[in-house]
Amino acid sequence: MEQRGSLNWGEILKNTIKLAVIVANVVIICFCLVKKSYFPLIYALLFFLYFAYVFHKSPSERKYGYFGTRALLSSRIALFFFLLAVCRLIHIQLKNSDAYSEAIRRQSGAFSLRRGRRGEIFDSAGRPLAWNSTTYEAAVDPSRIHTKPEIAKALGEIFDLPFISGDKDEFIASLVELAKINRKYKRIEKNLTEGQRDTVSDLIEKNGLRKNEIYFGESVERINERYRNIVGYVGYTDGAEDEKTGIFGIEKAYDAYLREKTARQDRQVVRDRSKSIPTTEPVMQKQINGKNIYLTIDSDVQIVLTEEIEKQFAATKAEAAYGLVLDPRDGRVLASVSLYSAGKALRNGTFQDQIEPGSIFKSVVMSAALNEDLVKPGDTFNIGDGTLTRVGHTIRETTKTLKGVITAEEILTRSSNTGMVQVGEKFSNKTFEDYLQKFGFYERTGVDFPNELRPRNLPMKSWNLLTKVNRSFGQGIVMTPIQMAVAFAAVINGGVRYRPYLVERIEDENGVVIRRNVPAAVDTVIKPETSELMKSMLEQAVQKGTGTRAQIKGYRIGGKTGTGQIASPKGGYLPDDYLASFVGFFPVDKPAYVVLVMFVKPNRGKKIEEKYGGAVAAPVFAEIGKRIIKIKGILPAGSAEAMEIKSIGQTTAEINGIIKPNRRRVEGNRMPDLTGLSAREVINVFFDTGIAPEIEGTGLVESQSPAPGAALFGVEAVKVVLTHEIKIDIPAESSFLLKEISAQERNP
Repeated sequence: MEQRGSLNWGEILKNTIKLAVIVANVVIICFCLVKKSYFPLIYALLFFLYFAYVFHKSPSERKYGYFGTRALLSSRIALFFFLLAVCRLIHIQLKNSDAYSEAIRRQSGAFSLRRGRRGEIFDSAGRPLAWNSTTYEAAVDPSRIHTKPEIAKALGEIFDLPFISGDKDEFIASLVELAKINRKYKRIEKNLTEGQRDTVSDLIEKNGLRKNEIYFGESVERINERYRNIVGYVGYTDGAEDEKTGIFGIEKAYDAYLREKTARQDRQVVRDRSKSIPTTEPVMQKQINGKNIYLTIDSDVQIVLTEEIEKQFAATKAEAAYGLVLDPRDGRVLASVSLYSAGKALRNGTFQDQIEPGSIFKSVVMSAALNEDLVKPGDTFNIGDGTLTRVGHTIRETTKTLKGVITAEEILTRSSNTGMVQVGEKFSNKTFEDYLQKFGFYERTGVDFPNELRPRNLPMKSWNLLTKVNRSFGQGIVMTPIQMAVAFAAVINGGVRYRPYLVERIEDENGVVIRRNVPAAVDTVIKPETSELMKSMLEQAVQKGTGTRAQIKGYRIGGKTGTGQIASPKGGYLPDDYLASFVGFFPVDKPAYVVLVMFVKPNRGKKIEEKYGGAVAAPVFAEIGKRIIKIKGILPAGSAEAMEIKSIGQTTAEINGIIKPNRRRVEGNRMPDLTGLSAREVINVFFDTGIAPEIEGTGLVESQSPAPGAALFGVEAVKVVLTHEIKIDIPAESSFLLKEISAQERNP
């Protein structure tokens, strides 16, 4: 019998354990709070609640009986392990989530490197000049395909593989030999046709080949069939042996835009890694295709220039030839060509060769003299017998008939050397050099073509007594053809020197313009009235001066011939070799084209007269001009047809012979004439240009803003007003011209 009042040591021990557990939990909780260890704090709180629950239920255990007590104990044990699992899940989800996510990514994630395509190059009308062409080759894995002789025989039949004995088993035997040395790759055909590729694909699909028994190799070739001296080349360089980069021309200058990128494409795959998980999509990190470039080059003009220069280059057996067409209104390069009798393949001489321009430079000096009021067109100069001696050197005229007293206008039109020396002597050295700087002969033009040469002209402090004398008629000064063309454009465009450029805009693969080059006026070199005077004098040079062979019947043409001596490597000048050149423009009243033509050492061994610019270069200019006029629909100046068409609003060709814009598309960022078009046709004209037409009314276009021929740089919207069609009586003498224009517009 238990004595009353004796101690129950069992209860004391149980209570002591309970207290110790609770105190330990409290201490752990406090420690975690102090140390800001939040995960252990969560675990401690959970177990504190667990033990509080267990101890709270302990006094009532006896009422459950033996079975109930065992069940309650089992539930507490299960709850304990459940708490452990909860703690572990918390640890995984919150504490180590990054590590486990990375593990999942390694196990189910896969990636592939995808290479984009190099950007393409287009002309001003969107016609491709350089593009990419994908070619395929078929290859087999000998270690796998040799066990499938029926597949090997089928491949032999598809590609008509050559065999010594004509037996297809020979191909299989060769595969067996390659398999013995563990070869994994054998190319069986390159440059597959589309039909061959489809046939092989069907063979793979039909026979369930899934382990690269047959596979296709892919390569991208850069196609550039025309204008390589402008567009340029791509190739491998020392710094990029695994990928092609631009090594010349626009391909080099804008390589950073054109170059494709390699990007990583992430995806989630199943266990065998051959298929992606259906609920996931591949993720590409960035755009990988290169940007597309649109040039200012007009393919129609480029073809004309190239063909005409090539014909004369071959006929004269010249050492080199240069051709350049420039828009004097904004500096856009419309066409460029350079030819060499030998070597210099990676070169465009219009930007990278230096020449002494000869007499075409007289137009620059004369414009400066007129601008400074040093001379007037009617001022007279006595050139005597056509010779002039300065500082012990004799300057002669190129023709013996040029002598006596001539006017300043005749000095230019008849290309007098001695007369130009007298004009040049009216300048101070400082003023003369100031104009050379304004016209850009001491610096690069800034054209966006790589490796443009810098002029090598001495500054005034290094001049001798003959420097200004020689430079007055284009000798003793060197420049690139593009510099001469830009300076001449400033003479006839109102006096503004523009920075020439070749790239009009750059677009991404979605057609978004990311860069646009706009006309940039560098300097105003002469006054507008001086420019008008120079246009008139240069027109006279073509009508009755040295440039008569540049005339185009029915059109007003201006220009200047040049016959420059060529410097000898040993000093002085070569006695019988010349640079024959002509630089001209049209239409005279509204110049839209400046054309520069040069031939180095033409007609070697022929008569001297046949080497002059008037005989060699001027006729080429005329042929180029005729073909451009025909292609672009330029109307004769002051013609009755031009006035009639102007009156009925069919074109923007003005009485003075301005260019008729193409009514079906925007060319050269200039507003086309929309008169007579329907609303649908107007929308089509501006489709994909980024310019939104605002259309009012119904019927056909009656008026528009901006006006036809206006520049569209920076214009985001144009306004057109439509009205019902109005019938106009057209005189019979003009109807033939309107029919011709209508036919051209139906077949632009």
